[in-house]
Amino acid sequence: MTPSELRSACTECAAGAGLIGRAWRALWPVALAGLAAGCAGQAGAVRASQVSLAVLLPASEEPFWEPIARAFERLHPAVRVELVEGPQSTDLREDLYTASLLARDPTFDLIYMDVTWTSKFAAAGWLVPLDPWFDARTRAGFLPAALAAGLYEGHLYRIPLRTDLGVLYYRSDWLAAARLAPPRTFDDLVRIARALEAPPERWGFVWQGKQYEGLVCTFLEVLAGHGGFWIDPATREVGLDRAEAIEAAGFLVDCIARQHISPPGVTTYEEEESRRLLQDGRAVFLRNWPYVWQLAQSEGSPIRGRVGVAAMVHTAAGRPACTLGGWGLGVSRYSRHPAEAVEFIGFATTLEAQRQFCGPSGYPPALEAAYHDPALLAADPFLARLEVLHEDAVLRPPVPRYALASDILQRHLSAALAGQVPVARAMRDAARETRLMLPPPPHPAGLRAP
Repeated sequence: MTPSELRSACTECAAGAGLIGRAWRALWPVALAGLAAGCAGQAGAVRASQVSLAVLLPASEEPFWEPIARAFERLHPAVRVELVEGPQSTDLREDLYTASLLARDPTFDLIYMDVTWTSKFAAAGWLVPLDPWFDARTRAGFLPAALAAGLYEGHLYRIPLRTDLGVLYYRSDWLAAARLAPPRTFDDLVRIARALEAPPERWGFVWQGKQYEGLVCTFLEVLAGHGGFWIDPATREVGLDRAEAIEAAGFLVDCIARQHISPPGVTTYEEEESRRLLQDGRAVFLRNWPYVWQLAQSEGSPIRGRVGVAAMVHTAAGRPACTLGGWGLGVSRYSRHPAEAVEFIGFATTLEAQRQFCGPSGYPPALEAAYHDPALLAADPFLARLEVLHEDAVLRPPVPRYALASDILQRHLSAALAGQVPVARAMRDAARETRLMLPPPPHPAGLRAP
């Protein structure tokens, strides 16, 4: 199947599910100022392509990729970059990539990957190691945690383009009126939440409690805050049945059942359901992602200028933690043009490209220099705070069968949150099942970073 044919197929599939937002195209300016400025002498239509590079993207991101792709073509007239519109659902795009790679299909040269895909795709042998092209000096320009998410068994397979972090929002105006300092510990959070809440009109602490990946991200921050761990990628040791993990899961259960600072419906919440409670003035604390900040500070927002942000609170034995998210680029093992694909990755992760992509989209960039760039800071002053929070980033374990490990944890956490099983039993069962699905630990030599 050609990239154009696949674009058509993906568009038909996604449009049928109501996933394609064609209005995005109209919102993007025609001019490609910035990236195109460096392409003097290449004006006019792109000549007939000798090489075609294809990448599958969520439809909503295509307007942000378009100027980068076209500017790259102006610098490389023999190359055409095909932006294939895929479903908005991360899981559906992963399925499309997986099906293509399983078939050794050369359609996709570039793989646009979530942080949790690296280990799965690299372990299957589907990705080209990028070590020869990205030396230590180049790597040093990226946020350390964002770059680490592209490593598997000591080799680099994914270059980060944009990042994400789970953070704790709070109503700074309510805390100030009550003469309360922002919380540092879980006890602080519970105490302040109970003092300021008035359920059901106002809840103390809302988060993502539905049985999906968002629950795992929330739990991982609470787990690190209690000094625990999920899976040690070096030894494949599982920490879910340790005291710290049981206490972390117990904290989330108690937020609903004992402390009553979280609404009973939190077990059905994803990002948007929980975000709306804060936006509507019905939550004191919210665990969510950076996109919430822009919405909270937007024109007409009832909470504009009234929200603070921090890493998740912790115990004396734990540490503040922000679950790392984000997206990056890898090269398919079956690409017919790996050198050109690598060159595009280098171009797409320059500071100028970060301006073009992250400025209008609001996505946090992956380059450290971007957090000090006047143009990006003017577009999103929140970046200055995010850079500090990246120091508290925590990665999900880079194991080949991560999706199964996540599913196990989700199921048992959900059972505990619903009161179906005691917390300790749920975590013991999750630990037992996780150990059964894990492969043996990799050879120690393979763990060293290149």
